[in-house]
Amino acid sequence: MIRSLNSLAGKIRRALGPSGKKTAVLKGELQGQPGGALLRKKRVRIAVLAIVFGLVSGSIDLPLPVEDLYRAARAQLRSRPAPQDIAFIAIDDRTLASFGGKVPGREYDSRVVETLFERGVTRVTFDRAHADPESPAADAIFADTLARHKGKVWLGFSPTVQIGMQQIEEIVPLPAFRQHAGMAAMNGYGAPFGLSVSFGTQVDLGDEAHPSLSAVLAEYSGERIKYRPDYAFDPSTIPAFSYIDILNGKVRESELQGKKVIIGEAFLRSTDFYLVPFSSERLVPGAYFHIMGAHTLERSVPRDFGWVPAMLLAAFAIIWQVMERSRKVSSMGLVISGLLAFPILLDEFGINIDVMSAVVALTGAWIAFYLLNRKYFSSEANAMTTSAISSDKPSFERDVFALKIANLAELSEDWSARETGDFVNTLIGYVQGPGEVGDVAFERDMLVWLSPRMEIDDLERHADGLALMLRTAINHDWQSTNGAPALGIDTNHDLPVGLRIKKAMQAADEAASRGVRFIVNDAAHLEARNHRLGLIRVLEKGLRDRYIGVAYQPKVDLASGRIVGAETLIRWQPDGREFVNPQDLVLAAEAADLINDLTLVVMETALVDGKQAITLDPRFKLAVNMSAKSLSDTHLLFDIMTMLGRHDFPPENLTLELTETAKLDDQRIAPQVAALKQRGIGLSIDDFGTGQSNLEYIETLPSSELKIDKRFVQHMASSEESRAVVRATIEIAHSLGKVVVAEGVEDLETAAALRELGCDQAQGYLFSAAISMPELIKAMGGKRAIINS
Repeated sequence: MIRSLNSLAGKIRRALGPSGKKTAVLKGELQGQPGGALLRKKRVRIAVLAIVFGLVSGSIDLPLPVEDLYRAARAQLRSRPAPQDIAFIAIDDRTLASFGGKVPGREYDSRVVETLFERGVTRVTFDRAHADPESPAADAIFADTLARHKGKVWLGFSPTVQIGMQQIEEIVPLPAFRQHAGMAAMNGYGAPFGLSVSFGTQVDLGDEAHPSLSAVLAEYSGERIKYRPDYAFDPSTIPAFSYIDILNGKVRESELQGKKVIIGEAFLRSTDFYLVPFSSERLVPGAYFHIMGAHTLERSVPRDFGWVPAMLLAAFAIIWQVMERSRKVSSMGLVISGLLAFPILLDEFGINIDVMSAVVALTGAWIAFYLLNRKYFSSEANAMTTSAISSDKPSFERDVFALKIANLAELSEDWSARETGDFVNTLIGYVQGPGEVGDVAFERDMLVWLSPRMEIDDLERHADGLALMLRTAINHDWQSTNGAPALGIDTNHDLPVGLRIKKAMQAADEAASRGVRFIVNDAAHLEARNHRLGLIRVLEKGLRDRYIGVAYQPKVDLASGRIVGAETLIRWQPDGREFVNPQDLVLAAEAADLINDLTLVVMETALVDGKQAITLDPRFKLAVNMSAKSLSDTHLLFDIMTMLGRHDFPPENLTLELTETAKLDDQRIAPQVAALKQRGIGLSIDDFGTGQSNLEYIETLPSSELKIDKRFVQHMASSEESRAVVRATIEIAHSLGKVVVAEGVEDLETAAALRELGCDQAQGYLFSAAISMPELIKAMGGKRAIINS
C-alpha cells in the first residue's frame, strides 16, 4: 500500500513544483535549512560538552569512588579462594591477652621466626618496622635471629610521606636489623572513602629502591609498576594462624611447610584495618591486602591503562552519533553496556581500564540526545517537530506551508503505529519532492515546511495543485474521502519564522474547517480574518440578545404559481448599520463554533413568524437552513424539539434544509434522522450537485425534498449540459418520491423550462426576493400567481 502510494506520489510530484530557475537560485540557500542547522549545532554542542566533561573528570579522578565500587563489584563476580602458599600470622586479641594486653616484644618475635623456619616456612615478612629500640638484650637476640636467617626475613618500612601540609617522616628498622634483614615497603596508597588501595612493586627510600611486602611475598622481580590488589581473592580463605599458637608450637609443620608468611596486627583496637567493599569480611587487617597483592602479582603482571582508552571509545561513539544525525540513540546504550561489561573480561587477564569517566560522558550525551530528539523529533513519524525548524528571525526567501490531514486519527484507527508512521513519512517524502523543500516537521495532524518564495499567482496554483494531488494520492490507496488535505500558507516574510509557522497552522485549521483546499495567510487574509473576528463579536452580541434579523424567500408551486412555503434567510442589520453578509456570518459562526447557537436563534424567530403563515395556509412549509454535520449533535436536536413544543409549531410544517461540504458519517446521524422522520420534520438536500450534496447524500439522508443549485438552473438556456443535469436530477428525485425545488429562477423562460421538465417548485428573484413575514402574508393572501414586478 505504501509502495503504491510512493509510486503515485512520484508521478504526481513530477507534475508540480515551482519553476526550475527559481528553485536553482534558492536551492543552495535551502541546504542550510534552519531545522538541520539548529539540530547539528545543538548536537555538536552536546558532544563537545560531554567529551570535555569526560576528559576533565578523568584527569582529576572525579568518578574514582564509583570506579572503585564498580571494580570491587566486578571482583565479587569473579570471587575465588586465595592460593594457599602465603599465610598470615596474626597478632590477635588472644595473643595480646597472653601478654597482658601488650604487643609481643622482639624476644618473642625471634622465637616465632625460629619456629616458622623450623616448620618449613621459606620467607618471613613483618608488617611492622621494628624502628624503636627495646631492651639491649631483646634487640641483640632479634639481630642474631635475623643474621642466622639472612636473606629470608624482611622488615617493613615506610618512606617519608607528604599529606597536604603535613609531612610524615620515614619509619625504618633499626640499623642493627637492617644489616641482616631485607626491607620491604608496607605502605599503600588509599583512595577516597577507603574504597580501594594500590601498591608499588618498589618504593624509594633515599637513593635506594626496595620491594614492597606484596612483591617480596610474590617473589616478584619484574618491572617497577603501581597496581591494585585483586579483591577477587576471598580474604576468608587466606590461611591464618594466631601468633600465640605459633609461639606455643600448636601449629603443625604440615600446615606451614613451603609457605611464605607475613606477621601483622589483627587485634580489634589496631588501626590497621581497611575496607573490602562487598566482601563478607568487610574490614580486614592490612596484611591481607599485601597477601592479595602478592597473589595478584603471582598470577600475571597487572596492567592499568587508566581512563584514556575508554574515553577515546566514548568520544568516538559520541562523534559518530553526531555525524549519523539519527534520531535513534540506542547505539549509545549498547556502547555503555559494552564499556561496563568489557572490564569483567579484562580483569581475568590482569588488565584494568577505568570506564566511569567514559560512561558519565556517554550517559550525559545519551540523555541530552534523547531529550533533544524528544523535543525536536515527532514520536509518530520520522520527522522533526516545528520547534526544530522554528526561528526567531525572519526568512525573506521562504514561504511557510502547513498541511493538515483531516481526520488522520480516524484514518489510522485500523493501522498499527508503524503503518501510520509509514503513511506520514510517505507524505513527507512527497512534499519534499526532488529537493526544493528542506526539513518537514510533523506535529499532531499537520506537516509544516519552508519552501522557496513564489509570486502569489504561482503560489496559489502550486498550493491548489498540491492539495488536489495529495487528496488524489490518499484516496488512491486508502479509498477514503475523509483524509482531505488542507493547506495553510504564510507569506508575511518580515515576521519571525516561529510566528509564521503558528499562523500557517492556524490557516490550515481554518482551511480544513471551511472545506477549502488552501488559505494563504497574507495581508488580504489578515484583513478578512479581522473582519471575521469583528463579525464574531457582533454575532456573539446578537446571540446574547437572542435577535438575528431574518427574511423569507417564497417557494412557489410551478403548476399554480402560488406560494406553498418559504426559506428563512438571514437579513440582519446589527444596531441599524449595514446588512451583514449572510455567508460571511455563517462562516464566522462555524469558525467560532457558534453555528448551532445561530441556528437556534434563527429558528426561534422563524417559528414565531411562521405561525402566521400556517394560520393562513395550514399546508405552508417553513424551511430553515442547518449544517448537515449538526445532525450528529443530539443536544441541538433536543433543543429544536423543545422549541417546537414551546411555540406550538407543527413539526410537519418544518423543513430543515441541509448543506455540507464534508462527507457525513451516516452511522452517527442515522438515529437522529430516524427521530426527525418519526416526528414528521422534513429534510431537504440543499444545493444539490455541489460540494458533498450528491447522489450519495440521497442515500445517506432520506429526505423529502431536493433543491437544485442555481448554478445549473441559471445556465439551462445556454448550456445543454446544465439542462441535462437538471432533467436527470428531476427524474431521479421523482423516482424516489421527492419534491424538487429549483433555486435561482430569475426569468419566465427558465420557469417555463422547469415546468416542462416536471419540476415541482421554484424560488428566485422572478417570484420574490427575501421579504419580511408581513409582506409574505400579504403576498399569500393575494390568492394569485406570484410574479415579481
